[in-house]
Amino acid sequence: MSHHIYHTRGIILASTETGESNRFYKIFTEELGLIGGTAQSVREGKSKLRYTLQDYSLVTVDLVRGKEVWRIVSAGAWQPLEAIKADEIRMRLFGRFCALLSRLLQGEGQDQDLFDEILRVTNFLEDNAIPQELAASLETLMALRVLVHLGYMNPEGYREYLGPEVYSVSVLEQLEKERLVIIPKINEALSASHL
Repeated sequence: MSHHIYHTRGIILASTETGESNRFYKIFTEELGLIGGTAQSVREGKSKLRYTLQDYSLVTVDLVRGKEVWRIVSAGAWQPLEAIKADEIRMRLFGRFCALLSRLLQGEGQDQDLFDEILRVTNFLEDNAIPQELAASLETLMALRVLVHLGYMNPEGYREYLGPEVYSVSVLEQLEKERLVIIPKINEALSASHL
């Protein structure tokens, strides 16, 4: 009996060890939304997937639907994110962005707008060194946009931060002036989400 193989792009939000040499992954994919998938024997030294399937990586994956979880049958690097991984500030911001998504996303279902948002964040971080004094503003902007998109925050009052071309140093400098007012609203939304 053959199984249908789904081929899609995705971002690995988190992973945990399972069994002796397997790993379970939370992957937000372009075509399926959030999925939970396992990779067999991926922690063994001879595994071809162990270096591809790293947390906070953009990958292409081939998946087969199992009874309870997806099985990852192959994977490849999609974007290497070399600049992000080489810079402590950018890597920390990207990790926190992935952790927020991992916390808030529930269940499968395609969400192209959110996938495009992930690409905007990734491209901005890959192309721009983030000044230390604007790192908190970027984290605030990313959280604000995700929470509004998922319906946890009302967009009113934040329209200037919700357009598609909003990731820029000038916008971060503007948001820095309002950040201390916006952060309690973000924390309130996160608390109300019960996630």
